[in-house]
Amino acid sequence: MTPPRDGQVVTFYSYKGGTGRTMALANTAWILAANGHRVLVADWDLESPGLHRFFAPFLDPEQVASTGGVMDLILEYEWENVRRRTEGGDTRPGDWHRQYARVHKYAFSVTWEFPGGGTLDLLLAGRHNPDYATSVTGLNWDNFYNRLGGAQFFDALRADMKRHYDFTLIDSRTGISDVAEICTIHLPDVLVDCFTLSDQGIDGAATVAARVRGYEGRRARRVLPVPMRVDEGEKIKTDAGRALAMQRFVGLPSGMTELERQDYWLSVEVPYRAYYAYEETLATFGDVPGSRGLLSAYEALARHITGGAVTGLPRMDDGLRRQTVQRFERKPVIVDELIVLRYAPEDQAWAEWTQSALHAVDLRVLATPLGVPATPPAGAASRELHLVSRSYLAARRAAGGAVRQAGSPVLALHLDDTTPSVETPPGSWATVYERGATAAAEQVWELVGRPSDGRDRPVPATRYPGVEPLVFYAPARNVRFTGRDRLLLALREELKTAARERVPVALRGGAGIGKTQLATEYAYRFHGAYDVVWWIDADPAQFIDIRFADLGRRLGLPDLQNVPDNIRAVRDWLGHGGRRGADEPPRRWLVVFDNVDQYEHVRDFLPHGEGHVLVTTRNPDWGDLARAVDVEAFQRGESVTHLIGRTGRRGMTVAEAQQVAEAVEDVPILVALAGAWLAESPDSVATYLAGLARTGPDSDVWGRSLDGLREQSPGAYRLLQLGSVLAPDIALDLLYGDQVAKVIAPHDPLVAAQVTDRVSERDIAAALVQRINRLALIKVDLHAQRVQIHRLLQAAMRSRMPEPELREVKHDVHRILAGSRPSGEVDDPAFQVGYRHLWPHLDGSEAVSCHDDTVRQLVIDRVRYIFLNGGFEQGAQYADQVDKTWTTMLEGLSPETAAHRTLRIQLLSLRFNRANLLRSLGRFAEALRLDQETLGQQEELIGANHPYTLMTAGGYAADLRALGRYEDALERDVRSHSACVEVFGEDHHRTLNAVNNLAASHRLMGQFGRARDSDEATYRRLRVVLGPEHPRTLLSANNYARDLREIGDYQGSVALLGEVVEGYRRIFGEHGRPVLTAQANLAASLRSTGRIAEAGRLLDEATERLRSSLGPTNPETLLAALSRAANMMLEGQDEQARHDLIEIEQLFAQVFGPRHPYSLVCGINRGVALWDTADRDEAFTVTVAAADGLREVLGAAHPFSTGADNNVAVFTIMRGQHEEGLVKLRAVVDRLTAALGPDHPDTLRSLGNVETAHQATSGGVVSIGRVRLADRLADLIGQEHPSVVVLRDGRYVRRVLDPHPY
Repeated sequence: MTPPRDGQVVTFYSYKGGTGRTMALANTAWILAANGHRVLVADWDLESPGLHRFFAPFLDPEQVASTGGVMDLILEYEWENVRRRTEGGDTRPGDWHRQYARVHKYAFSVTWEFPGGGTLDLLLAGRHNPDYATSVTGLNWDNFYNRLGGAQFFDALRADMKRHYDFTLIDSRTGISDVAEICTIHLPDVLVDCFTLSDQGIDGAATVAARVRGYEGRRARRVLPVPMRVDEGEKIKTDAGRALAMQRFVGLPSGMTELERQDYWLSVEVPYRAYYAYEETLATFGDVPGSRGLLSAYEALARHITGGAVTGLPRMDDGLRRQTVQRFERKPVIVDELIVLRYAPEDQAWAEWTQSALHAVDLRVLATPLGVPATPPAGAASRELHLVSRSYLAARRAAGGAVRQAGSPVLALHLDDTTPSVETPPGSWATVYERGATAAAEQVWELVGRPSDGRDRPVPATRYPGVEPLVFYAPARNVRFTGRDRLLLALREELKTAARERVPVALRGGAGIGKTQLATEYAYRFHGAYDVVWWIDADPAQFIDIRFADLGRRLGLPDLQNVPDNIRAVRDWLGHGGRRGADEPPRRWLVVFDNVDQYEHVRDFLPHGEGHVLVTTRNPDWGDLARAVDVEAFQRGESVTHLIGRTGRRGMTVAEAQQVAEAVEDVPILVALAGAWLAESPDSVATYLAGLARTGPDSDVWGRSLDGLREQSPGAYRLLQLGSVLAPDIALDLLYGDQVAKVIAPHDPLVAAQVTDRVSERDIAAALVQRINRLALIKVDLHAQRVQIHRLLQAAMRSRMPEPELREVKHDVHRILAGSRPSGEVDDPAFQVGYRHLWPHLDGSEAVSCHDDTVRQLVIDRVRYIFLNGGFEQGAQYADQVDKTWTTMLEGLSPETAAHRTLRIQLLSLRFNRANLLRSLGRFAEALRLDQETLGQQEELIGANHPYTLMTAGGYAADLRALGRYEDALERDVRSHSACVEVFGEDHHRTLNAVNNLAASHRLMGQFGRARDSDEATYRRLRVVLGPEHPRTLLSANNYARDLREIGDYQGSVALLGEVVEGYRRIFGEHGRPVLTAQANLAASLRSTGRIAEAGRLLDEATERLRSSLGPTNPETLLAALSRAANMMLEGQDEQARHDLIEIEQLFAQVFGPRHPYSLVCGINRGVALWDTADRDEAFTVTVAAADGLREVLGAAHPFSTGADNNVAVFTIMRGQHEEGLVKLRAVVDRLTAALGPDHPDTLRSLGNVETAHQATSGGVVSIGRVRLADRLADLIGQEHPSVVVLRDGRYVRRVLDPHPY
């Protein structure tokens, strides 16, 4: 459906090297991108590639070094072809080769924000590894073309370039060769033939030009000769050379007069400027705009390439231009010196930034953390620079102060508020504490003797750690985290490598090995390296989406109403580096998915861009999907350090710590538990070890702590039992709620007494939490107000309980969850955060199986919540599981009992919500069956006017509308609305929803006046009750504006929809889903007023963005695409409209069925496009069939049916059956007059057709009636509207239909 971009492929060729061909290409590309075009530059000079050097200041060197290109595309196609031929039995589809001819696989963008949405992508010659040269020289081009179908590959590659880019500029190799002919003949639309004014240069270039002109093939190739390196100091020789060239290139460029050709040769010749002979500098920055030089020549060339569409380089700030030029300039060589950078491992992020700052002034750096010997190259002049912080000072104390390289001068850079040592000489220290990035870099440069002295210097590429992240969310840091320095450094390097490869890093290891602790420490230790740090608990997997979407709110992105849209917005923000300007570095980010099992659980959330993705997992299969870092047990020294530090007051010896570490096998979680127990217990180390020897570490480390907790505080033990069936991550508000103390009281006399004495339940729970925390059995994060219980401990707790006790614990949790249910409805956004805290705990406690109806209501609320937030697939699966469980439970209850009735009511309420989910997934027939069955049972069980029954009735009508059964839907909506008024009153939100549904059915039935009356009343009420910019008010206004358009008030519709779009933008941002659907609606109204081009721009954007975010088969996408195709026909793009309508009609039939009104409307519109572009017999057949279908489905009086019959009548007349067609037209006018009135624009259009038909039989006498009708129509829709123009010209108006959403 996406219209082909149909860009141009332009090859820059030179017969000889040294002409400046590549520079001309690079500058032309920049000019085109700066004018808002999508541009690709491809380096096809395979033997000596170097195009990327002209864009070096805007590229990541590591990306250039590691990214494939032209050769990789060619070789991958060749290998696949050879493999399939070798294996035999080739069953590939005919277009299989297209997937190997996609430049986006290796193309990447230069880092510059061009005006007008322009982009400049680079496709390298190939990945420069040791095999590159062999691959180039070893490629058999004859075999590639003749046996492996190379021609079809290059055809597909050319098509891919043209489809995705406005201009593709190819840098061809020199001379006559197979590669040169690919670039000069096979691929281009335009050949820029570059040459110097030497005899050899002119002859070679002219020969190639003649060869290209003689090989026209299926398309013409425009040749633009361009003289290069013209020395203006040798005027006589230059004039002679130009004259010879014009003689040899006679008639080129083609399509010009001789005078135009003379101007061309003078304007495009590129002068020689010695300034550009030394560095690959773009003249777009090096030349002063407006001066006579290389830039003016390249601007002229761009003008001729684009046919005058681009006339020059847009103006840029002169300060920015001069600053950018300096980025191209080669820096003078200075005396070589090595800086040995020493730092504490905790300051690794600072070390990276400092190293980057030193590299900016051309200093070599050897960065070595403390504790690792620094070994500078022998004989190298070096100085030591120490990064001083509290961590550094602690490391020095631990090492006895011996961290300095003997004989090296020492400089000190203070990172925090530490003070210089008295031993530090003046001038040998500096501080970056509380300084901004630029000032801090100046401090570093001055300290090492390289002050800037006011000169512009590049800001260090690495993020400045002295600025706190824009967003930071991670679990509380473990203040007792021990060791792992080398593992953390390895993790850092893996993340940097993985970012270049666009893959995650997976921390793999068994349970309790410390993966989460390691990831948490990394997040804090390197938080200064990131602008955004975001942590997502990935277990349970069904809540990953919500937690990922939460980042959008923290980033200040607009709330887009549902989770999938918010997820796309977050991924887009991360993928585009925080959408920063061209002169700013992209945002760096870290996203952690903790405790992931399957890759599929996080695949749709993995962002791309200048950031890092870290996964912790116990699944070894992640090694095939990510760069894996294996986490193993503590090193013995790490275990000993932790144990001695944790039990400091009792004075554990190193030998005792080693014994304990060995006994618990250095497993981090067991080491932590052992340390906590020994710190709190009077037991000696020997006693503790004796216990472990009897039972083994896996059971007794837990057992010792748990038995001790139960003995000290039964209430705390009971709280831990409750936590074992909750999700591992628990909000403190849940534990501190009223219900917790009450369910614990029967198990602990002290808690019972406190409850009796009316001690605050929050204080009671807080004391119990602290008891557990002291034994390291939980982790309390007071900042995030959460408690974490390790999954191993939860499993151990559950295994210690007999089944009856476990059931009792689960039911206590159910009581807590039900008692914590927010007071408001789940539909109310103000209460959704409170509900979210409860959802993860429903599964672990098996709340679905609970017999308490208040708990089951929470399950229904959860299904509703998932639906409201757009998780339709997930919600449908969950609702189906609940349905099966409750159905089984219902079968076990006696029908005469109250419990049976209560459960049945809730099961039917669940099914109503399940049907909503099915409808949202496009499973309309299933939703209809379920709603129909549910509604019948509810009417029998609780009555037709029960609120639950009315809600299902509304859903049932929505199913009917979705299936195109508009009359049945209207009948049901009329009944539901009357019942809602009776039960709830006029202003209740359920009544207003019923009015909205009723108006939708009236609109779809073509009863636009009634729809207008209902929508207008609702809109006015909502403006008063909710305010003019509440989302529900704007939705009502959006519908009201549809009605205004259909009754002929086009200007009123446009004005109201303009307000709707702006209101939505203020709430949801520029590209939220409501904005785009309202924008498509506005475009339809603009088209009705004759503002066709404006409507087209809105529809192009809305359709593409809806397709990108919702997918090509979403109804909102399809309706926008259908409207865009209608607009194309009015813009004269009939062929493209026909092409799109074929696909749209197929998709509508796939989603809704071939006899649905949407599919039939596509047929009507396609008939118009066919009539104008192809076989008129086919157009007539398609139109008649679609019109018959619409009359059958909607009835003959429906405006869509009359619009279709108008087209049938017009085509009948134009096929020569004048009388028959005129009879049909009169019938159409009668029906339109009855339905819409005599002055409606649609009525006037068909009346105009009748007058046009009369004129055709009058011998050419102008029909006064037709002229008057055209005037009446122009008064309503404007003089320039296509319908008015057509009528004035005496032609027939064909109707193009725009259906409404269901």
